[in-house]
Amino acid sequence: MELQLSNLSLDDFWNMSPYQFLGHFSYALVALSFLLRDILLLRLVAIVASTCNVTYSLGVTPPNLIAAFWQSIFILINVTWSCRLIFERRGVRFSEEEKELYQSLFQNFTALEFMKLVRICRWKQAEAGDILTELGEEPKDVMLIYNGEIEADLPDGRKPHYRDGTFIGEISFIKGGPATATVRTVVPTRYVSWPKDELRGLLRRNPAMAATLQTVFTEDLTRKLIVKRPE
Repeated sequence: MELQLSNLSLDDFWNMSPYQFLGHFSYALVALSFLLRDILLLRLVAIVASTCNVTYSLGVTPPNLIAAFWQSIFILINVTWSCRLIFERRGVRFSEEEKELYQSLFQNFTALEFMKLVRICRWKQAEAGDILTELGEEPKDVMLIYNGEIEADLPDGRKPHYRDGTFIGEISFIKGGPATATVRTVVPTRYVSWPKDELRGLLRRNPAMAATLQTVFTEDLTRKLIVKRPE
């Protein structure tokens, strides 16, 4: 019994013409592009897919001029935006501190996305004993410890210590409302600060960044849950 694939037999499928293969290949690339998060790579794959589709549309009998025309428009649009993205990324330059943050905590962001985060952040220095957030008061910033140590004075009496790579004020940022702990520095501490209003505005303009940052926050909260009270 011969296996059928729609109206196409399996033998016909394997013996398809080069143009038919290009037609299938173009749609396979479109499907692949849906899985890509990097917008530049997505557009480059879309350009290849549309080029294959134009070749297929002009090679069949009779030629599908409507499909070829619109796929050509898609190519033009994606080429234009790809050139713009490449030009923007050529201007991405990070300091050594920024590179360390990018490679350790923000590796799921594209370089361009991380550059947007860097543009609105403030690098700050705190002395030992400085209070960064006060229990019951809404923090104005989301902070990230770059180098130092903090103590969180929790309502249940626990006072866990956290070091480099710890976010402060992220729960208030996500859920709204006041800080859930009083956080003070234990040693001189260098940290990064994002004004909440500016960060929200950035994420509204870049929804993909919002989803990625939510993942970073979730990983940080998970680490905090397993930190034991210091001896």
